[in-house]
Amino acid sequence: MVSNNEDEMYVPSHEYAYVVPVKFHNATKSYSFGTDDPDLKTGDWVVVETVQGIEMGECQAGSLSVKYHPSSTPLRPVLRLADRHDKEDYEDNFRYAEEAMKICQEEISDLKLSMHLLSASYLLDRSKILFIYTAEQRVDFRELLKRLGARLHCRIELRQIGDRDQAKMVGAIGMCGMECCCSRFKTRFDNISINMAKNQQLALNIEKLSGMCGKLMCCLKYENDNYLEMTEGLPKLGAHIEYEGELYRVSSINVIANEARIENSETYQNVSIQDLREKAIIRKGVTIKKAADGTRPKRKDNGKAEPKQMIIDTRQVGISSMSKDTSQNGKNNRPLGEKKNRDNNANSNAGNNNNRKKNTQNAAPAQKQEKRANANANNNNNNNHRRRNNPRRPEKPNQADNPNITVRSFKSSKTRTEEKGN
Repeated sequence: MVSNNEDEMYVPSHEYAYVVPVKFHNATKSYSFGTDDPDLKTGDWVVVETVQGIEMGECQAGSLSVKYHPSSTPLRPVLRLADRHDKEDYEDNFRYAEEAMKICQEEISDLKLSMHLLSASYLLDRSKILFIYTAEQRVDFRELLKRLGARLHCRIELRQIGDRDQAKMVGAIGMCGMECCCSRFKTRFDNISINMAKNQQLALNIEKLSGMCGKLMCCLKYENDNYLEMTEGLPKLGAHIEYEGELYRVSSINVIANEARIENSETYQNVSIQDLREKAIIRKGVTIKKAADGTRPKRKDNGKAEPKQMIIDTRQVGISSMSKDTSQNGKNNRPLGEKKNRDNNANSNAGNNNNRKKNTQNAAPAQKQEKRANANANNNNNNNHRRRNNPRRPEKPNQADNPNITVRSFKSSKTRTEEKGN
C-alpha cells in the first residue's frame, strides 16, 4: 500500500490511449494501468510499474479505451508483456520469500519481539521485500531491520495489519459454511455496529455475531437497510401503546411474518404490522404491572370475552390488575376465634419480655455502674481540658461554687479502700 502523497507526486510522462485492469497475487481487486498497446487480452501476464517498484500481474480484461473509462488519478504504465525470464523470476521469488520468512522468524525469536509474522513477498527484480505481521501493540523493530538488512541485502519493509485484514489474507470458513466474504469478493471493509443486530432483532450474543476475525460479521449490513425500511413508523420493542382504547406493551415484532404481539396483565393479542403502524398510539411514562398471581395473560377473543376492570395507579400512571383493597380483604377473611387467640398470645409474650428487662436491669452488678461513672468522669475532664486550651471558647463555670448544683463523685471500690487506709 502507498500513501496519497506519493500518488500526488507522480506525474505521467504522457497520456495513454488504453486502460488495462491488472490483478496481483493475493489481491482481492484489480488496479488500472495505462498502455498504448491495443492487443492486450484477458489472462495476459504483464510487467507494470507500481509505487512499490516493478511487479508482474494478470490482466483481468483487454485493452479498454480511455474515452469509455476515464480516471481522475494519473495512470502508471504497463512496461511490457511478461516473457519467459520474467515468469521464471516470478516463480523463483516464491521460493526466496519462504527462505526470507524463515530468517525473519529466527530473528524475531532471538530478539523476543511480540509480533506474529504472516507473509513475505519479493518484488519482481528482488530489490525489495515486504513482511506483513500482526501485533497487539506497537513493536520497536529497529534492531530487527538492521539484522535483516545484513542477511538479505535488499530494501525491507515491515507492515502491521489488523485482525480483519488478517482474516482477509488467510481466509476461513464462516458460520454459513462458505468462505469469508472479505477473502472471497469484498474489496473494502464496511463499518459494522451493534445497532444493525438490534434493527434485525437478533440475539445480542457477541460470540454468535462475531466472525473469524473476532469482529462483528460483515453480513450484518446486507439486510440492515431492508429492516430499517420495514420497521419505519413502528413502536420500539417494549414500548407502551394504546390500541383500541386499551394500554398494551409491545412484546415482539416479526416483520418477516407481518405480525406483532402486544400484551398487558390481563390479556394479549397478535396484530398485523399495518394495524400496529396505523392504530397504535405510543404512550410515554406508562407502566403496565404484571399479574399479581403470576399467571399468564389470557388471549383476547374478538369481542366475546370481556376483560377484567383495570385500575389506574396514580403514582405510576399505569394499569394494575388488582387493587389494594382486594388484597387486604384476603388477609382479614379469617375466623374470629383464631384472631383473638393470636392477639392474647401476643400480649402475653410482650408482658413476659418486659418482666425480663426489669429483672436484668435490677440485677446489674455494681461494678458495671462504677465503670460507667468513671468513664463519664474522664470524658468530662477531657472536655474541660479542651475548653481551657481553646482561647476562643469561654471557660465553663466551676460547678462546685454553684449552690444549686450537687456534685457527686463515683469512685471504684479499690480507690475507696485506698483512701480509707490512708
